[in-house]
Order: sequence, then structure tokens, then C-alpha cells
Amino acid sequence: MALADPFDSIKCPPSTSVTTYYKLKSALLCNYDSSVRPVANHQNSTAIYFKFILKYFTYDVTTSTLSIDTWMRVSWKDQHLIWRPDDYEKNREHLFGRVRRLDSRPFSLQQVSILLREPLQLKSKKYLKQQNNFVIRAVQGGDPSVVSSSTTKCTISSDGLVLCVPSVHIDTLCVPNLRSYPYDSQNCAMRVGSWVHKGEELDLKITKDVVSLKAMEANGEWEIEAVSTKKYAGHYKCCPNVTFPSVEVNFKIKRLHGAHAASVIIPTIVAVILTFTSLSTSLASTERLAVCYVNVVVQFMHVQYLSWQIPLKGDQIPLLLLFARDSLLMAVFTVVFTIILRNIKQKQVPANNLISSFVSCVIGCSLGQYLFLDDNSMKGVAMAKGEEDGTNIVSSTENNVSDWAVFAKIVDFLLLVCYIIVYLVMTLNFVP
Repeated sequence: MALADPFDSIKCPPSTSVTTYYKLKSALLCNYDSSVRPVANHQNSTAIYFKFILKYFTYDVTTSTLSIDTWMRVSWKDQHLIWRPDDYEKNREHLFGRVRRLDSRPFSLQQVSILLREPLQLKSKKYLKQQNNFVIRAVQGGDPSVVSSSTTKCTISSDGLVLCVPSVHIDTLCVPNLRSYPYDSQNCAMRVGSWVHKGEELDLKITKDVVSLKAMEANGEWEIEAVSTKKYAGHYKCCPNVTFPSVEVNFKIKRLHGAHAASVIIPTIVAVILTFTSLSTSLASTERLAVCYVNVVVQFMHVQYLSWQIPLKGDQIPLLLLFARDSLLMAVFTVVFTIILRNIKQKQVPANNLISSFVSCVIGCSLGQYLFLDDNSMKGVAMAKGEEDGTNIVSSTENNVSDWAVFAKIVDFLLLVCYIIVYLVMTLNFVP
């Protein structure tokens, strides 16, 4: 049953005001029942259109909370609030002509409950935000405290269209994935729906742009990379014959990694350079051990700084922390290998046949002679290989090159190559 003029059958006391605007408001709301759904036929559903106009947002990784400050544009049609503008024509001295719009406090209108179904505020605070015929609250249970109720006005058109644009603060749970820190992106979602009204009574409509970012202020640490929406029919085992539809709004936010890269990536690169510097110096030099010790201390402090800087959430360990951990272990191994190789190089006992054969094979080529012999002349090569002809050339055998010293240099070089390969693999795994 359609109501062309809901005031024909309603007897309201005559208004004493001479203002046309006030007369219209009195006629509309004199017998208005805000507990009744805004439809002429109770079997019809109420279509709710909503849109978020974001102003600002923050993301707290420590508490896993996405906080959004937004204008929420909500509109629906109330068939009990329809009038003919010709019946409420203003005085001629007014320039607005017929009254086609009316402002009203939201508590005077019918209450349609729309809930944020996702948990809000990890500090166990429950919010109820009742504005403009809709309710936003947490579903964690308890008696939510009222933030505001009737502070926002709604606009009512002559065709029954009700439009409200309240200011809303939303805190929603968003567990971070810091695997790629500081080049990480987070996927956060909030679901809007109703547990009070069934889908046969309340129909949530998705507009073309549910979220507008045009009026949003820059965050400085995060930026919204993408927004998507999805509507769920809301079928539950408890209520097979009814539905409770909802709309999920997904935000993909990306970290602005400039400052983070300067504070955590550059120190990591410096630590790697220290490791290669220690491996590049001579085994006999005292500077090598000094650099190794400094490198261990620096990398240990860097790991502690990263563990303090990056919240350890869930089972996804940040790759940067794994990189720093493995780099610290490699720095420790550098100290151990340096001490062992120094002792091998200083051995005075003759090397066994296996070591001597290995050394002779390596320095038999020009590249091996260049890398591992201090004297690359024919005399030096002959002394290192221990060949009979070479020893005849040498006037004294006191200057023969020790096989242990050459063997230590070869192992040290192989260690450097292994470190290069390991760091290359670690870097490729870390690069986004």
C-alpha cells in the first residue's frame, strides 16, 4: 500500500507557528513512530546506501589496530516522510519557493541498526555510535558506551529520501604480516551489516565508490594502495530461513619505507661490508681479528635494535630479522675460522701427502699462483711445489714456502667465495 499523502488520515493538532517550515516539520513528526521501519508495506525491504569519505587513518602495528576517521554518507527512503511541496509553499517574500527539504535530528527518525561486525579496539573498549538512523558498535559483547547520538542533522527530501553524513571514528582489528618489513603491505578489512534486521528487511546496497580518498590527509607512514568491497549474503546455520547480509570493505595499505630503510637497511649493509672486509685482509695481520671482533659486536647490537624496532607478531618472522640473525652467525664463524686458519698457517711440521698434493694442484695453474703465492716467479713456484729442478735453482732451502701457509690461504679464499654466495642468496630472498 503506497502512501501518496500520509497526512490525509492523520489528525494532528493545528500548528500555532506562522513558519511554513515549522508547520511541515510538525505535520511530519506529530504521529511519527521511530520504532517502525520506514516502509508502507512491512514485507518490503529498506534499501540502505552508504559511502565512506575518508579524512585520516592510522595503523598501529603494536596493537594491530587500524583507526579511521571518516564521514559516513548514509541514505534511504522513508515512505512515512513524503509530502507534496505544493502543500507547503513558503511566503512570497522568501526566495526558496516551495519547501522541498527538511532538516531533522536523527533521534526523531526511525532507527535502522547497522553494525560493524569486526571487533573494534583491542583495549576491550566497546563503541556504540548512534547517528542518523544507524548504529555502529563492536560485537565483543557488553554494554557499549554511547559516543554521540543526536549531534548530526539529517536532510529529508519531499520524496522521502533521508540523507545523513555523520563523522565516524572506527577502530578495527588488523593483524600485521611483517614478513617483508620495511617494504610490507597490510590487508585490513571491516564488515558492515546488521544483526537486528534480516536481509528481507534491510538491503545493503554497494555504490560505485564505497570509499572516497579525495579528502584524505596524508598519513606520513602509510598510504592506501587499494580499496575493494564484497557483499556477503549472510547465510548461517542457526537461521536457515533468513539472511543477515553484510558488506566487507578491504583496505590494502602500504608502508612508506623511506625512513625505515635509512634506519634499518643501511646498518645492515654496513654490517655486511664489515664481514667482507674482515675476510679480505691477510690472515697474518692483527687488523683482521680486530675487525672481526668489532663486526660481531656491531651485528649483535643491530639484531637487538631490529628486535626492538619490529614488533614480533605471529609466526611470520620478518626477513630482515632473519637476514640480520644469519649475518651475525656468519660474523661469529668468521672469528672462529680466522683463529683456526692462523694456527694452521703457523704450523712448523711438514704437511702430509694429501695436503701437499692439493696445494701443488691448486698452484699449478696461473690463477692459483696469482691468488695464493706471494712470489709468482719461477723460483717461487718451484719452491712452493717442492720440485727437484726447482730446488736446484734455489741456493738455500730456508726460504721454501710452507704448504700449510698456502693451504690456509686456499681455505680462506674458499670461505670468502662461500660467504659471497650465501649473502647473495639471502639478499635475493629479501628483495621484494
